[in-house]
Amino acid sequence: MTAGQRDRLWAFRVTSRSDALVREAATLIGQSMSAFVEESAVARAESIIAEHQAVTLSSDEYSRFVDALDEAPVAIPELIDLFARPSHIPQA
Repeated sequence: MTAGQRDRLWAFRVTSRSDALVREAATLIGQSMSAFVEESAVARAESIIAEHQAVTLSSDEYSRFVDALDEAPVAIPELIDLFARPSHIPQA
């Protein structure tokens, strides 16, 4: 069996609103509903798994990490200028 072979079936019910939204979104980007749902679900799953994965550091790595956190912050002029600008994102 090849890595990309589709050999599993997902079957579940959705609301008419969800169906309409997914159909429209898939159509807008030229994907089948199956491809759209799979791609969206896999991307969300990868994101959630990444958020819950532990980071393991050796004793030396941990010490360097803590030392870096204890250092005084460094001002970056470009970031200071960027954050001084008004936001283009509308407030909710």
